[in-house]
Amino acid sequence: MATVLDVSILQSFDAVFPFVFVLAVVFAILQKTTIFGKSIGVNATIAAVTAFMMLLSPVLIDLINFIIPWFVIAIIFFMLLLLLFQVFGATESNIYEYMKNDKAVGWVLVIVAGVIVFAGMSTVIGQTLLDTGGDTPSENLASDGSVATADFQTNIINTLRNPKILGIGILFAIAIFAVGLLSGGEKWG
Repeated sequence: MATVLDVSILQSFDAVFPFVFVLAVVFAILQKTTIFGKSIGVNATIAAVTAFMMLLSPVLIDLINFIIPWFVIAIIFFMLLLLLFQVFGATESNIYEYMKNDKAVGWVLVIVAGVIVFAGMSTVIGQTLLDTGGDTPSENLASDGSVATADFQTNIINTLRNPKILGIGILFAIAIFAVGLLSGGEKWG
């Protein structure tokens, strides 16, 4: 039955959005870095060839289709965060100076991007990397909490919920704060 919100027709274009994304990103990087000179034609040709080569890999298409919405959500979140700072009285120059001088902002952006890319890679190619991989269910299904299941997401969740992993995470957090408090001086306390 046809509905107003039926967007299944867009699945025919699932390779178009990654193609345009790769074309735009590669072209922007080539223009900014001037690796091959300042010629727009050369840079556009290299970007187009790179985008067409990306179309040969269904894994890359699926990965880009997964991560683009998450990057858009992250960008919207950071824009709303900047607007919130401005509501409380920060000016654009204050925000710019803080972001320019503080390295933590850059690290937060890199970590968020890394988490998005890691989540995309584990969703798209995670199960195929297992030794028993594939989409076939395992005959020997393990009990709850085991990482010997045929489902990759279940394995990841069970790994992260393991008491040993949680304990080492808490130890790392304590170590980070201890080093920060002992060496940071007035910044931390």
